[in-house]
Amino acid sequence: MTHKHGGNIYEHKNAADFSANINFLGMPDSVRRAALDAIDASIHYPEPGSKELRQILAKRENVSADQVICGNGAAELMFLLAQSLRPKHAVLAQPCFFEYEQSLQAVDCQITNVWLRAEDGFELTAEFVSQIPADADLVILGNPNNPTGRLIPEEVLAAVRAHCRDHKIWLVADESFFDFLTEEDAAKTTEAALFEEETVFVIKSFTKMYAMPGLRVGYGICRNTALMEKMRLLMQPWNVSLPAQMAAKAAAGEKEFAARTAEMTAVNRGWMTEKLRACGYTVFPSCTNYLLFSGPAGLVEYAVAHGYLIRDCSNFRGLETNKGTAAIGVRQEELMFGKTEEARQYYRICIRSQKENEGLLAVLEAFLEKKKGATEWQKQS
Repeated sequence: MTHKHGGNIYEHKNAADFSANINFLGMPDSVRRAALDAIDASIHYPEPGSKELRQILAKRENVSADQVICGNGAAELMFLLAQSLRPKHAVLAQPCFFEYEQSLQAVDCQITNVWLRAEDGFELTAEFVSQIPADADLVILGNPNNPTGRLIPEEVLAAVRAHCRDHKIWLVADESFFDFLTEEDAAKTTEAALFEEETVFVIKSFTKMYAMPGLRVGYGICRNTALMEKMRLLMQPWNVSLPAQMAAKAAAGEKEFAARTAEMTAVNRGWMTEKLRACGYTVFPSCTNYLLFSGPAGLVEYAVAHGYLIRDCSNFRGLETNKGTAAIGVRQEELMFGKTEEARQYYRICIRSQKENEGLLAVLEAFLEKKKGATEWQKQS
C-alpha cells in the first residue's frame, strides 16, 4: 500500500488544492497573530507537555487537564498510542486514514479489516460489532471517517462502545473532522459518553478546521491515567513547538468561526453533491468538508493539467482501481460504465468557496464530456 496524502502543492505549485481537507476560510486572524508573536518568543523552549494548552483544552472539552495530551498533530498521538498499548490484534473499518494501519504495523500488530460497503454509502452499520474478532484488543474508528465523510450512527457507536467495554477492548475514536459537523449532525452522536469510558481514547485535531497543518497540533482525551502516563513517558518533552502551542490556544477560543465554517461548508457541500451527481459522477453522502465520489480513471491527471489538484483515493484499502465489490457494486459499476473493461476510480475533493467549487466543477464536467461514450454513459447513470 503506497503511503501518500493530499496537499502535494510542492510538486504541483500552480494548482488550486482540493486534495487536502483544509478550511477554505483559511487560518483565523487570531491564530495567525498568535503564531507570528511566538516567533520572537521562540528564543525559549516551548512549555514541556503543553501544560497551559492542556488546561485550556480541558476547559473546552469539560474534562480534567490530566485527561488531555497534546501531540505534534493527531498522527503523532496515533503512533504514541500504539507504542503504549502494544496491541496484538486490532480492527479497522476500511477504507480509513492510512496512519491507523501504519502505527499498528510499527508494533507488529495483527489487523482485521472490516469492509465498509458502497451500497451502504460507506456508513458503519450495526453488523460491525459482530465482525470484531474475539481476541481483538483494539478498535480504531474515524468519526467522521476519512475518506468517506460518514458519521457513525449514534446507536451503532453506542453498541461498539458497550461491546468494547464489556470485552476489555480499547476503542480509539478519531474526531479530527468533528468540528465540521453542523449542530444538527453533532446532535446525532454521543461524544460526551466516550469521555466517561476508561478504555476509550478520543483524538482531536486543529489542523483541518483552523487551517494550520504546517504547525502540527492535535490532542487526545482519555480517563485512563496509566495510559496517559505511559504516552507522556514515550513522548519527547518539547514535541509541540511554541508557535504551535500559542496558535492552538488562540484556535481553542474560535468557536464562532468553527460554527460559521460548518454551516457554510454544509451549504457548499450540498450544492457540489447535487452538481456532481447531475453530470454523472457517483457521489457518496458526507457530513464534513470533503466528498468521496467515483468516476473514470484519469481524472487526477486531467484536473492537474487544468490547474486543480484532487485526491486520488486508489491507495485507500477498499478503494483501489477496479477492485470490485469491496469498492463499488458490480451492478452500479455496470450502470456507470456499461460492460466494458474501462477502469473506474475513487476520488476525494475538499469543499471550498462557491467560486472555487464552480471552477473545479467545470473541469470535472469537461472531463466526462471528453471521455469516449460520455453521452451514452450519462444517459444510463
